[in-house]
Amino acid sequence: MDKNKKLYQIGEVSKICNIPIKTLRYYDEIKLLIPRKIDPDSNYRYYSNDQLVLVLVIKHFKEAGFSLKEIKVLLGREDLEHNTKKVNEKCIEIDNKINDLKMLKTKLQFFIKESKKEKKKNEDFKIEIKKIPISYVAYLRNKGPFTIEDFTVRYCRLISLVERNNFHIIKNAMAVYYDDCIDFEEKEKEVYDIEVCIAVSEEKEIDGLVRKFGGFKAVTAVHYGSYDNMIDSYKKLYKYIYENGYEICGEPVDNYLVDIMNTSDEENYVTELIIPIK
Repeated sequence: MDKNKKLYQIGEVSKICNIPIKTLRYYDEIKLLIPRKIDPDSNYRYYSNDQLVLVLVIKHFKEAGFSLKEIKVLLGREDLEHNTKKVNEKCIEIDNKINDLKMLKTKLQFFIKESKKEKKKNEDFKIEIKKIPISYVAYLRNKGPFTIEDFTVRYCRLISLVERNNFHIIKNAMAVYYDDCIDFEEKEKEVYDIEVCIAVSEEKEIDGLVRKFGGFKAVTAVHYGSYDNMIDSYKKLYKYIYENGYEICGEPVDNYLVDIMNTSDEENYVTELIIPIK
């Protein structure tokens, strides 16, 4: 080190700032952090004291999720308003990621809790009446056959829609049946009007992308296991509704609490069945 000019060789910077020499050379190559001086004879790179701080700033921005291209722009601008805006945007992005991880953790914890329970028997089928809270869901509605294969394609397209629009998922996927779901089991080859949707963090409706869901009273029950016999569970709900003098005022909904995203064993699936009533 030259004590007068306070220059540090690349090896010293590597040790002081805990950063690989290879990385410093790459930063020089992409003009993100150019050495203050390069010896023409030895080709040694030397960095100034203020550049040590820049190394820390770059590492800080990287940890926050900024790309090297974004960091280069931030370091090259003295426009505080622009930099503040970009940092605020990154904070929102981090908050969304935190919410995504919390949602994933909640779903995994629910799966662990359910997997420890014994298999539910028919007599454990519990019907409840509750208010479905308002949320906003990204959705895709179209007509097609009622098959697992078709649902897989629908779900993949829904997630693609969410990703393309930078929506953030906060709850489980659902399916809304605009045709009579009781008839499905014997008419699998026919075309049915079905919507797949998933709750997202947006708090407004966006035409063709996001709509309001919930805000109604419903008869609900939890179906455990394969979808193959889910029709039987729905029949029990319809019977309860008619016998207790309620009136159906909306489309039935599957709320997938534990699905193929959690387990490959269909017998471990957990699905909340929802039928709006008044």
